[in-house]
Amino acid sequence: MAEANGSKTQAQPVADVEELTASRAVLYPLLWGFAGSFVLRTAVVLGLPDIIARAGPDETLTVKQIAAQLKSECVNELGLQRVLTALVNWQLFRCTKAEMSEEMQYGLKPVSKLLVTENNPHNQAPVVLFQTDPAALAPWQQLHRYVLYGESAWQSAHGKELWTCLNDNPELNKCFNACMASSTTIDLSVLVREYEGFKDIKTLVDVGGGTGKTLETIISSYPHIHGINYDLPHVITDAPTIPGIEHVAGSMFESVPSGDTIFMKRIMHDWSDESCLKILNNCQKALPEKGKVLIHDCVLQQSGGLPQIYDMLMMAHCDGGMERREEQWRKLLTTAGFSTINFIELLQEQWLIEAFK
Repeated sequence: MAEANGSKTQAQPVADVEELTASRAVLYPLLWGFAGSFVLRTAVVLGLPDIIARAGPDETLTVKQIAAQLKSECVNELGLQRVLTALVNWQLFRCTKAEMSEEMQYGLKPVSKLLVTENNPHNQAPVVLFQTDPAALAPWQQLHRYVLYGESAWQSAHGKELWTCLNDNPELNKCFNACMASSTTIDLSVLVREYEGFKDIKTLVDVGGGTGKTLETIISSYPHIHGINYDLPHVITDAPTIPGIEHVAGSMFESVPSGDTIFMKRIMHDWSDESCLKILNNCQKALPEKGKVLIHDCVLQQSGGLPQIYDMLMMAHCDGGMERREEQWRKLLTTAGFSTINFIELLQEQWLIEAFK
């Protein structure tokens, strides 16, 4: 037994090598999970999905064929091959051997087709670009300050809240709006297909509706609805003219336009309970008797899954933002004066909450 400074050092138990190896196998993929994020960003920035898609449906291309279409005269083909190999191994791309050759040919799979930007209504590339932008990544370095001091991680990183940053930075604002519009497309396809309540709505107010993409999708299937797209002035500035939709600028913390139904898609999870109550109270004032609020958001389950990731994202990006369990939603809506509350599970961890006045 060794001694140092007059004290005895206890011998450490012999570690179980199998247990250590198994534990590291869990730890390391989490630690280096960012590698997948940045290989995705690399694929999008280089335009790899678009290059392959232009070759035709289900076509494949060699490294040399892809390299010839990159915007550089000195492409590192080995580097390109390594990126493509990683995308294949992570089940994002596919590859086959070319006929009469040992060269590998690379093609798209359904998941990588989501990253095609040309003629693709479900293009998810803007989501990749915003979430891997240096501005969006910096707050993750500050999560500990939220735990230790209750400080906003985004504000700790940037000196001001997310929404102020977007207002002050037009390029970041465009990147964010594109991300929000793209992340909406698949969700809305499910929502419009699964929720039959739209047929009875006359005026639908989309609070925090961005540039109007959500309402445009809903109204294309339910053209009898009059849509009011409500968001902050710097967002509405970029909103295009859309038939059947009125764009209104304002703050949901001050007032909400009147309508028989108020819709909020992934808005409430950005805010604390106190802030959400302010929004819901304004919704109460704007709704007629028997009017309703529709909240399209996560409902946290014990299994975690994607909503658990979203919860950490809210902690990083939003002051007080969080995903909520069913009982938390019920308490929030009941406190705001809503009577009948229905939880409708749509598909793949998507939920719609109906709350009636």
